[in-house]
Amino acid sequence: MASLTWPQVLAWRLRRQLLDPPGPDGPVEIARRLAGVQAQVAGSAELAIAVRQSRPDREAVRRALWEDGTLVRTWAMRGTLHLLPAAEAGAYLSLMGSLRSWERPAWPSPPPRPRRWPATAS
Repeated sequence: MASLTWPQVLAWRLRRQLLDPPGPDGPVEIARRLAGVQAQVAGSAELAIAVRQSRPDREAVRRALWEDGTLVRTWAMRGTLHLLPAAEAGAYLSLMGSLRSWERPAWPSPPPRPRRWPATAS
């Protein structure tokens, strides 16, 4: 059985996440290869794409979303917004919809209410 060192494992993870080395791909290909980019905060999604590019383009995500229509920002996974390639978004959404996650409780139960609420100032 082959054995791996921690540096080898970490290097593999960096390559698989498209972080080392950064490449020439644009936002759509990066979102495709990562199976979506978490985008609850738009600036974080732009940064997540930029760090994976050898020549980051500040406006590339905005163009792909609003001009080219090649990326969509939608609730796809884990109850948060993601950037997905527009050509594949329907497949992602239908697969996630088949899980019927809206039927599962988000929390096991609400926290108990205090017996007395603090008095409010009038």
